[in-house]
Amino acid sequence: MADGLLDAIRVIAGGIFVAAYVPLLASFSILMLAAPDGVQRIFVFMLVTICSDVGGFAVGVVLGRHPMAPSVSPKKSWEGAAGSAVACVLAGVVTVMVMLGGRWWVGIVIGLAVVVSATVGDLTESTIKRDLGIKDMGKILPGHGGFMDRLDSLLFSAPVVWALLVVFVPTA
Repeated sequence: MADGLLDAIRVIAGGIFVAAYVPLLASFSILMLAAPDGVQRIFVFMLVTICSDVGGFAVGVVLGRHPMAPSVSPKKSWEGAAGSAVACVLAGVVTVMVMLGGRWWVGIVIGLAVVVSATVGDLTESTIKRDLGIKDMGKILPGHGGFMDRLDSLLFSAPVVWALLVVFVPTA
């Protein structure tokens, strides 16, 4: 507070956010797991979200020409986002139908929602890193953004997938 009330509020809010957002968002995975078909729900959630990263990376490396948010994540491209969308929708349709016995269109909805939530998660984590002035969040996976780069998409997608599954694929 020696530097002023505004700076103190910013620092306190940042500290609360960092301490709370990982466990809060991760708790939605526990809610999915608590369902009678929880293991299958977690599988759907994780596979569709991982497909966002893989599809975006694969297509972005080969075809990426138009940066999405160059000041935050210079390598993230609109072409990669399209690759993410295709991969997520395909994974969503297959996993929702096979693992959960849901309708094909639910897989499309989940796939498209995960593209948005995973991208927002990735850009949010990149913004936090830029704000803190660091390249990697941890030393476990150096040069790759750190451990949080593997979790950012999953964390932001967990509440989205949980809510969509509760609404469109209710358990008995």
